[in-house]
Amino acid sequence: MHEFNFDSIDIRIPRRSKDSHKGNFGRLLIIGGSKGMGGAAILSSEAALYTGTGLINLQMHCSNIQASLERNPEVMASEVDADLSVQNIDTLLFGPGLKNDEWAQGIFKNCLKKNKFKHIVLDAGVLNFFENFYTNNPDIFENLVLTPHPGEAGKLLNISAEEVQNDRISAVKKISKKYNAYVILKGNNTLIASSNDDDGIFICSEGGPELASGGTGDVLAGIVSSLIAQGMEVLNSCILAVAVHSRAGKIFKTNTGEIGLNASSLIPISRELLNE
Repeated sequence: MHEFNFDSIDIRIPRRSKDSHKGNFGRLLIIGGSKGMGGAAILSSEAALYTGTGLINLQMHCSNIQASLERNPEVMASEVDADLSVQNIDTLLFGPGLKNDEWAQGIFKNCLKKNKFKHIVLDAGVLNFFENFYTNNPDIFENLVLTPHPGEAGKLLNISAEEVQNDRISAVKKISKKYNAYVILKGNNTLIASSNDDDGIFICSEGGPELASGGTGDVLAGIVSSLIAQGMEVLNSCILAVAVHSRAGKIFKTNTGEIGLNASSLIPISRELLNE
């Protein structure tokens, strides 16, 4: 077991060359935002934007597009393409703000069957129906990252959230092995398991009840995906993202208190931490 926090790790984003351009810092596609749930996908895209991704495409239900364009015009927001044929994407983040319905499941199947991605991060809604698809298509998912909370972890293992919480270490190991994935099991003392058993389990010593509000997981998914898209090694991206996210929560708690943290407030703090 490896315990870590923002101070204890020496993982940092590499310094940028003076000759850099946006294409050097990753192309990220985010698909999410069912009707009435666009905020989650917008938070993920904003977190990715603030943590350094060069180019971000956000595809979601048409009713959510205007909100994204008004909040972050830098993000290329559009309606989910029925064809879902994409090019030159380094990393896919799929799931923030998705309902478990036929629309979402159809998008997921079309996207993964028609395209190949270097890295795939799955979060939130997609984790509710991922097991079935994975069982029939395991070879599609190379360099896979899963970011469940205890309830979603339970669905990935076909057990209850309570059973997950009773033995979180066992749960994160089982998910990683079952899906050959890097896994971030969110919660108090967030756990990270690598797809390589030799790496062991990582436990974050920071992060508390101040982070228990809607949208904080979407911010974390955006940060993880951003770091991976920029070319960082996957395990290091997971560790640094969790460390930054939890430290941002701690800074909010120190400055304001543990009550009333809104997920958006984590994003500029995370940017400052990554620039240290």
